[in-house]
Amino acid sequence: MTEWLRRELIVDGLPVSSTNPLPVDTTPTDGKTVTIILDEAAIAAAAITTLADCLAQSLDGQTLAITVKARYNAAAAAGIRVHVITSPTGRATGTHTGGAHATIMTDAAAHFEANALVGLTINNVTDGSAGVITANTETTVTVAALVGGAANAWANGDVYAIDGADYDTEDWDSWDPAFAADGILQQTKVYEVDPYYIKVLIENLDLGQAVTDVEVIATTGA
Repeated sequence: MTEWLRRELIVDGLPVSSTNPLPVDTTPTDGKTVTIILDEAAIAAAAITTLADCLAQSLDGQTLAITVKARYNAAAAAGIRVHVITSPTGRATGTHTGGAHATIMTDAAAHFEANALVGLTINNVTDGSAGVITANTETTVTVAALVGGAANAWANGDVYAIDGADYDTEDWDSWDPAFAADGILQQTKVYEVDPYYIKVLIENLDLGQAVTDVEVIATTGA
């Protein structure tokens, strides 16, 4: 009698079975990349997300599709608006032109949109420090504190960099996905034209109800 030997396939320390099946690989096989660039549990009534909420997506000559998911409240009277904005660099850079300061960077040549940078991180490249932005004007950026550097302060001539900044103040595109109270949204828009960097802001048009489970997925490829 021939005895067959069987080797068990082990996944996560356990043999493969109906209760421990093989994982399913959902990675696209056509060279495309799928990235969740925004994920918000809830967006309050009449609120809009910020630059800091969205991961910058570099396209570099690739195609682009944006998928938006959301859940609408049963009492909602309006849906969401998708704002797509672009940047040629994905970061703002410059030089501190003010005097020594622990928390405020001044760049007289800058043209920031007021408070659009809140939540992003500014790096003092010269000092090696960084801090989370709490406020900004057209020419200044404020942090609670700089950390991780030699002096943890700004000195005249220090070079700065803000990743996720330098985005347009006007939409490259905007659209209103389908809306139904107490409904679940999933909608994709495909773009023929491809700027270099994009971010997506989600605006809740409803004045009384939060929108929940909001997710934006960017699919890019050759």
